[in-house]
Amino acid sequence: MGQLPELMKNYKDGETEILTGLEEKLQVVFQKAQQMQKADRKGKICTMGISYLQSSVLTENYELRIDLYDKEFYLDSAECCTYWKPAFIARYLLKDVEYFKNVIRFKVPQIKAYEIQQFIDGYLLNYMYLLVQFFQQILPQVLDKTKTLFQEVAEENMSVTFGEYMGKGIVVVGEREE
Repeated sequence: MGQLPELMKNYKDGETEILTGLEEKLQVVFQKAQQMQKADRKGKICTMGISYLQSSVLTENYELRIDLYDKEFYLDSAECCTYWKPAFIARYLLKDVEYFKNVIRFKVPQIKAYEIQQFIDGYLLNYMYLLVQFFQQILPQVLDKTKTLFQEVAEENMSVTFGEYMGKGIVVVGEREE
């Protein structure tokens, strides 16, 4: 992640636009939850899950999925989600991956495609940890801006997790269960 200083500078330069884009996506998904609740298809939101998708990694799209779950969590049958692409990070990841692919082929000519993919999967974790820190810092203020709609649909102690889709997540906002 040699590009971290540049990434952080570009984030700061585009911070308002990035946060506004995320706020808009959250408003959309909270409105969807509100409609589902009015139709008695969804309970109060207890957990917001922000996930990276393996399919998104394979297609090099790097979109994140934002799900709202009621108390049933993964057993919640009423799907309520939206997608958000953190382009400010994805573009750097793509640049790093392309650089690695181009350089490794000359240094290790016999390298297999699956070996390159294994490296990329591991490297992706570095960016995911960066996103965890990003969400820990910005989500409280973003949720505060969407509070009016968010309070109507969510439990007071709603938590936000981040991780692989349908996998174990890290709590980035809210209570950590023991």
